[in-house]
Amino acid sequence: MEKTEEKELVYMGTKEAAELWGVKQATVSKWCREKKIHGAEQDKKGSPWRIPRNVSCPREKKSK
Repeated sequence: MEKTEEKELVYMGTKEAAELWGVKQATVSKWCREKKIHGAEQDKKGSPWRIPRNVSCPREKKSK
């Protein structure tokens, strides 16, 4: 019998994501609304965002 492994997603809020990525909390919220953060979700409009901890920052690299 094979044991099935379940990966439990761990979430963070916009404040924690902003601190982690070095951007403003408003920027993270904007990215969530624009669907630029894969897997970000909220229960209903106006409720806090849940952002998967394993997702990377969607910030676009500025070219020189």
